[in-house]
Amino acid sequence: MSPEFATNWRQFELDEATKTLLSYAEKLTKTPYLIENQDIQDLKNVEFDDDAIYEVTALISFFNFSGRMEAASGLPFDQIPENAQFAESQK
Repeated sequence: MSPEFATNWRQFELDEATKTLLSYAEKLTKTPYLIENQDIQDLKNVEFDDDAIYEVTALISFFNFSGRMEAASGLPFDQIPENAQFAESQK
């Protein structure tokens, strides 16, 4: 698969469920304020149930959050500063 897949996925031959999911992911990433009931219905129409829709929404949202956090902090991708302290490590 091409490294440009994330931005050029429409150029690939994909099944309808995958296209619908990627369209939803793109919209949730770029314009989350435009998500509407029809987007959820589109996923249901290609056999995503409520649990699957919740899970993909959570995953997409998490990756958007972590990507923005990395971008805003100036950190290199997937690298935590050496002096970072986490509550669970202070017990």
